[in-house]
Amino acid sequence: MPASVEWKYVNKPSYLIFLLLAFVLSGCAGQGAKKTLSSGQDSLFEETTVSDNADEALKLAHLLRDNGRLKAAYEVYAKMDEKGQLAGPFLVEYASIASYVIPGSDVISLYQRAEASLGKEITTAQQQAICSGLGRAYLATIQLNKASEKFHCALQISAKSVPALNGLGVIASMNGDAAGAQAMFQQALDIAPSNELVINNLSLSWMTSQDYQKAISLLKTKRNSDNISTRLNLALAYVLYDREDMARELLTHSIARDKAEKILARYVSARSRIQNGSEISAEILSLTNSPFELKDEA
Repeated sequence: MPASVEWKYVNKPSYLIFLLLAFVLSGCAGQGAKKTLSSGQDSLFEETTVSDNADEALKLAHLLRDNGRLKAAYEVYAKMDEKGQLAGPFLVEYASIASYVIPGSDVISLYQRAEASLGKEITTAQQQAICSGLGRAYLATIQLNKASEKFHCALQISAKSVPALNGLGVIASMNGDAAGAQAMFQQALDIAPSNELVINNLSLSWMTSQDYQKAISLLKTKRNSDNISTRLNLALAYVLYDREDMARELLTHSIARDKAEKILARYVSARSRIQNGSEISAEILSLTNSPFELKDEA
């Protein structure tokens, strides 16, 4: 297995990519700012005015974050940061949200600023959040040794850190260690049995090992999930297991038939290449890093 498999997930209903497990912190407020929000859009600072107070801006950021509008939440934090209103734990929040929106290299500097700002006052929970966050950011920039170091830092604080175990599983996959990856993902799943990101990563790892039945059995536990990536992975496992009929039935219950057929055609082509000697890990990498457009174009 080549040392290049990576799973990413973008939280948009119209696209599939797979992402290393991430998490967001909550917190309380700082000092004064003026914010605006354009209703129903991710672009901020245009229409609805929030009071000249960072407490209100932070409440807005948390509301946007909790409703999945991460780009909009990031913009609120960014404006607060420009005004020098973020420090310590709020920089950790900012970095965590930023990890969904900006390049990993920029996220690294945010976490480093947060750690420096907290200094000796840093709590165990904050240190774990920074270690996990830096691990994800280093992984996103393919700095695997640094990523591994930070994930182990998080595990030293808590042996049950699902983001760290998941991250180490992704690193093992990228290094071609399927057994090691599966062990890490399984540990994470034992702690968080319903975590669909870990379920997807473990199922993809089993697929690269050609353990299609294991992948199918695991993914079927979440086949009715609202997470389209889980159903797409299950369809892929069915196709690789030569059950294209089951993949078609699954997908046509989730998306329009013409789009389902296009996805199936890509899966079948990948299966044919694998049967003709192509590396399965390379084929899965290609599929999971090429987003599918699942809604009609405007």
